[in-house]
Amino acid sequence: MSDLIKLAQLYKANKYEMGYIDVYENYFKDIKDKKLKILEIGIDKGPSLKVWSEYFKNSEIVGLDIKPIDLNIKNVELFFGDQTDLKFLAEIVGKYKYFDIIIDDGSHISSHVIKSFNYLFDYLSDGGLYFVEDLHYSYYPRYGGSRLNLNKKGTSINFLKSLVDSVNYENFDRPFYKKNKFNGMINNINFFQNIAVISKNPSKIYLYKNKPKASFFEKTKKFFSKLF
Repeated sequence: MSDLIKLAQLYKANKYEMGYIDVYENYFKDIKDKKLKILEIGIDKGPSLKVWSEYFKNSEIVGLDIKPIDLNIKNVELFFGDQTDLKFLAEIVGKYKYFDIIIDDGSHISSHVIKSFNYLFDYLSDGGLYFVEDLHYSYYPRYGGSRLNLNKKGTSINFLKSLVDSVNYENFDRPFYKKNKFNGMINNINFFQNIAVISKNPSKIYLYKNKPKASFFEKTKKFFSKLF
């Protein structure tokens, strides 16, 4: 049994019951002793913060929640406010500058998940990891989702699915493609049951590296490809 599982059981963190600890163990086992900056959105009564505090002994950990709670945990600082309040998030970022790990276990409302991600992704370090928990809420109507229309726009799950295009983005030969800030900045996205992991890292250009100068035929073909 891993240290992370033992800690999750000790502090009764529901991440263990949901099966997330196995996912976290896979990503964290090789970086647990590094000096990291970690942000967790949604802390409830603090069980997961206690887990992170003991597991990441050399790290700075920030807990964010909309509901104030009195907790005193080693190497953990608490902030209380709305995860969609950009001025509030800016205060946290202003102090910590960036984070290596961000975990969204907050309201689970799709619009909140997306707004927080759009803002905080800029402050995720290269090589950093962004976790979005409890994606089953993305199918609940009261959280902005749908059980019937799995392609409904604006759900957190479909937003994350759309980021796959950013993983595969290349800089050339993409007619009518509108670049967004995630293009070329996401190394991979992994989906597990009810949790997704986004890894930030500038992508390498494989298809067009060391490409020879285009011939007249290639230039013509490229021109017409933009018409279709």
